[in-house]
Amino acid sequence: MEELGLGPNGGLIYCMEHLEENLDEWLAEELDYYLDDDYLVFDCPGQIKLFSHVPMLRNFVEHLKRKNFNVCGVYLLDSQFIADVTKFVSGCMASLSAMVQLELPHVNILSKMDLVTSKRDVENYLDPEPRFLLSELNEWIAPWFKKLNKSLVEQVDEYSMVSFIPINLRRKAAYSMHWLK
Repeated sequence: MEELGLGPNGGLIYCMEHLEENLDEWLAEELDYYLDDDYLVFDCPGQIKLFSHVPMLRNFVEHLKRKNFNVCGVYLLDSQFIADVTKFVSGCMASLSAMVQLELPHVNILSKMDLVTSKRDVENYLDPEPRFLLSELNEWIAPWFKKLNKSLVEQVDEYSMVSFIPINLRRKAAYSMHWLK
């Protein structure tokens, strides 16, 4: 990165461009080692820009689908986001953006549930009711944002696709897997 004068974001984009240019060469060769029943995870922690600003991740997903891979998007939202309704709505919008941009079957996971102390928060945010979100937003944000708040909540509700599966790694795996059925 130093040699090319790139910062962290520029370096990430450069690497994704390099990957995209070599999808049919070395990536295809690497993927040939996996069996049909293997699961592969391509992790992009916190890298919203890879699907919201540039086409590389979408192109990567399309490449995998053309190679007959079954592809699913998994969006992780840290459970600490349910302590602040503005962060939660932001996370919902980012998740919705990933769904729309990548056009994949999609699962939203609320991670680190062992850190949540309020059961009320959990129940209110797993499958959020629009009225609840709007009420919470309007309580915490300046009045002149009410129209924006209403629009954001309507977007989340209109798609009816943003709900979360709680994952608590401190509980038995059966508990976590129950939500995936």
